[in-house]
Amino acid sequence: MNKSKHILVGIDGSEISESLVQYAIWLSKSNGLGIKLLHTIEHSHTTEQAHHEGNLTPNIRRELLIELSEEERKESKQLMAKGKQLISTAKNTVLAAGIDNVIAKLRHGSLPEAIEDLKDDIALVMLGSKGKSHSASDKGLGFHLEESIRATNTPVFIAQKAFKTPKKMLFAYNGSPTSKRALDMITKDSLYKDPIEVHVVCVNNDLELANQLAEEAKNILLKTNEVVLSKALSGDSIEQLTAYQKQNSIDLTAMGAFSHGKLHGFFFGSFTTKMIQNSDTNFLLIR
Repeated sequence: MNKSKHILVGIDGSEISESLVQYAIWLSKSNGLGIKLLHTIEHSHTTEQAHHEGNLTPNIRRELLIELSEEERKESKQLMAKGKQLISTAKNTVLAAGIDNVIAKLRHGSLPEAIEDLKDDIALVMLGSKGKSHSASDKGLGFHLEESIRATNTPVFIAQKAFKTPKKMLFAYNGSPTSKRALDMITKDSLYKDPIEVHVVCVNNDLELANQLAEEAKNILLKTNEVVLSKALSGDSIEQLTAYQKQNSIDLTAMGAFSHGKLHGFFFGSFTTKMIQNSDTNFLLIR
């Protein structure tokens, strides 16, 4: 991989952020990439007082605008202070792990906007599946998660669970152009160099075709991985893949992501999003 680029880690103070930093440390030690810690500040200011602007005189309206401006200034100062504390704590954790190539970045705006702006310096994006407003038991995903994934063409690591060094990876392969790109990237531009047991799983109602595709991917992955298993399954893809994850204690699921456009996802739902929602594993998504 391009060593001049960084692993971009989005942290927001959520429950998963601490684990996300640990996964970033694991990957950095494995692939030699530096780490860029990012915290974004989005302003959603609303005044505590209700105002009826239609009944206001020009002087009162001007006073209220001054009041709102002051409230926004205070809010911005508080958010900046919290953000600086978050990235400072995370940076110290990375440094303590023996990684010197670490940058802490604080910026205003949304996370997808930041990823879009920084994409030329990024080799991998790392995000938590849930934002600060979600509890660990909440099945919902972060508000900006899908938009953030779509903002980059680099691989995206999604953390969903407390840190544990990944030992088993499921690679969901179906022979589609997106899954072939994922296979190519995993094989030629490995994000990890630590030994990991790879399970190639293909789900197709034509079991003979599923087995053929799974074996095809397995033989390619054996060039760079010592242990690769293959499995052909039939039925509903999400049900079969999530069941396999549980039955085989999978730590990380790798797959192509968002092969359809936003409009298709709006009407039919995104396979990628549904997989993340219905799984307990971490994800490595490749566009």
